Amino acid sequence: MPFRRALLTLALLPAIAAADLHYTLAPEPQHKSVRVTIVVEKPNATETFRIPAWCPGFYFLLNYEKKISDFKAVDGAGKELAVEHGFDPRQWTVKDPSKKPITISYRVLGDDPGLGFFGTSVIAHTAFVNGPSAFMYDPERLTEPVSLKVTLPDRWDIATSMDSAPGGYKASGYDELADHPIQMGHFERRKFEIKRVPFEVIFVSKDQQYRPNLTDETERLRRLSAPAIELFGGAPFKRYVYIFHLAVGDFNGGLEHRASNTQAINNTRPLGIDELATHEYFHAWNVKNIRPKVLGPFDYTRPNRTSNLWFAEGVTDYYAYLTAYRTGLHDANWLMRSISGQIRDLQRSKVRLQKTLAQSSSETWENGGFGIGDLSYYTKGLLVGWIFDAAIRGATNGQKSLDDVMRLMYARYRLPQVGYAEDGILNAINEVGGTDFTELYHRMVDSTDDLPYEQVRQMGLVLDPDLNAVFDVSADTKAVKLRNGWLSRAGSVGQ
Repeated sequence: MPFRRALLTLALLPAIAAADLHYTLAPEPQHKSVRVTIVVEKPNATETFRIPAWCPGFYFLLNYEKKISDFKAVDGAGKELAVEHGFDPRQWTVKDPSKKPITISYRVLGDDPGLGFFGTSVIAHTAFVNGPSAFMYDPERLTEPVSLKVTLPDRWDIATSMDSAPGGYKASGYDELADHPIQMGHFERRKFEIKRVPFEVIFVSKDQQYRPNLTDETERLRRLSAPAIELFGGAPFKRYVYIFHLAVGDFNGGLEHRASNTQAINNTRPLGIDELATHEYFHAWNVKNIRPKVLGPFDYTRPNRTSNLWFAEGVTDYYAYLTAYRTGLHDANWLMRSISGQIRDLQRSKVRLQKTLAQSSSETWENGGFGIGDLSYYTKGLLVGWIFDAAIRGATNGQKSLDDVMRLMYARYRLPQVGYAEDGILNAINEVGGTDFTELYHRMVDSTDDLPYEQVRQMGLVLDPDLNAVFDVSADTKAVKLRNGWLSRAGSVGQ
């Protein structure tokens, strides 16, 4: 089909001349691929280009290099340059003795299952690019400004959370470029605002049929998106984009990005994704801003190990349930049943008696990306966050909570500040709680002992012999709201 120049022509390049690297992205539905070009204005005699070995947000090595073909490099006069490739399958080295501008180009196969998730997907009416799967980087130029132009087939639309610029898009460096997925083609778009922050919701379907009620789902997302902004007193993004792929390939779930998230889910009515949506969205604060030092700037060549993924993912999961409750869409019984289910799942784990929570975080790279065997740092991390919430409230007579820990860490570590050290979480908890939680921390994070569920008794909960969390039947259920304010919806703007 005919192609049009979307957003940028060569005549407009001076408008974003502040960028040092110029990327172009062009979907090629007829080839089920995308074409990427990169122009380096002031190259060295030798320039190296790499494709990442992994995707931030999924702690598992991937093989993006296997989808790349037709790599070429030319100088400003169109003369083909020598390219070395093979010693490292993820690396291409270009020789340019003249040091004049060079252009590299290559094709990325768009066969990621479903509608795309960790990789690139291209079908007749839509295309999706997850940045690390398609955009190479120069290891010596990771922090140089970047421009992006997109060339689309006729009548195709585009959605991305990347900052626009005259004639295209811009990013402060590769980390930012790679962290804004790009949806192209035919899809449904909805919008809303929270405290003057614009949100977009993108729905994509394989057959272009939409079984959910998109208006109802968008309103639900509006309510689900409000409590986190209230908790932190603002948003770390200028705008936010939800991308829903209503088709499941190899993965059913979501992946966070700094100002967006992508979810691969079934095309059903209703979608039933409250906790998934709040989890991926909450990551805009916890992991994209409140993050271990090793998680930004990234080393894309190898595993980036930290013992604190339980906090990045598990505590985010705790807030997924808690903030969904705070919207008023769910009641306290739902919240307690949800936590009860997490307790049951953890207590069934055999690996919990052999590996610590810290180990399940740091060793996840060799074990599928979600923990070790049946020990998930999501599940145990959620419960550790819950217990610390109770412990802080108990130590401060209800004056402080885990919310205060999150706010403290956000203020202290948010971009562009450096992430927290491996002991940063404990230090923040101790500071907020005004007491020394070191023993409790090490018991839950660094030992294989069972979690001290007794810590939550002051919240009006008891544990039955099967470790199901239930309401204290001896108390008026209204009192649950009053006990240290744990279940209070006060301050929620989502109602």
